[in-house]
Amino acid sequence: MTAGEYAEKVVLDFMRNITDHVFLNIQSNEGLMREYQTQVNENGLQAVNAAIGKKVKEIFQLENDVICSAPKSWLIKDFTTFRRR
Repeated sequence: MTAGEYAEKVVLDFMRNITDHVFLNIQSNEGLMREYQTQVNENGLQAVNAAIGKKVKEIFQLENDVICSAPKSWLIKDFTTFRRR
């Protein structure tokens, strides 16, 4: 495997689970976590989490793949993995 092939493998793996990474970032950032809790209180957990997932897909121009029911983030029960378009 070349360095370039390895780099692509690593980045694609990160991209596949990017929603989980976004929620891990929220829970590890005090300011984002506070804003997340405010959004959940105002709009509901499902609406906020769905909006975040949709925005990830939109910004990175990804397609849905499969559902992962074992996220690392405790803010979500499951998430949709993605693949490139």
